Amino acid sequence: MFFKTFSTLILTALAVSASPALQARQSCTATYNVVSGDTCATIESKTGVSDPQLHALNPSINSGCTNLQIGQVLCVSGSGGSTPFPTNYTGIATFYDPNGGIGACGTILQNNDFVVALGTGLWDGGSHCGQTINVSYQGKIIQVVVEDLCLGCQANGFALAEGALDPEYQTDGAITVVWSFA
Repeated sequence: MFFKTFSTLILTALAVSASPALQARQSCTATYNVVSGDTCATIESKTGVSDPQLHALNPSINSGCTNLQIGQVLCVSGSGGSTPFPTNYTGIATFYDPNGGIGACGTILQNNDFVVALGTGLWDGGSHCGQTINVSYQGKIIQVVVEDLCLGCQANGFALAEGALDPEYQTDGAITVVWSFA
């Protein structure tokens, strides 16, 4: 009897969390269904949402992200509200060595700096110089600062200075990442 009652409660809770009324109340514009093996980091990587965004849109997720349930419907994009969420871009990231040269933003850049050369598609005349971006790859997020221009990068792409790279990035060469201006 306990198991049947407990199962009914869980199913009811899942149905309520996925209800259109709740999604409308949260101004949810995109959802994600939790699958086996998901963690907050994997969901963030798959959807391009940041950790603070995921928790803000889904206050039921605890700080350790240990209470995710298979089949749970999470909001991964919202509209309205008082906090604007950054646009997430998907692009190709490569790496380069600035070797002490002067970047397009006018600063001297070293190979171990956490800097990025932004592609021409979003360069916008250098308007993003000095701006921080969050880069997500395989569940890891790093922050780098726009300090250079990458003429050979694809749309929404960029080149990371070698210092910003996880050692695995170099062996991958060009990688697909999700990123946003912080």
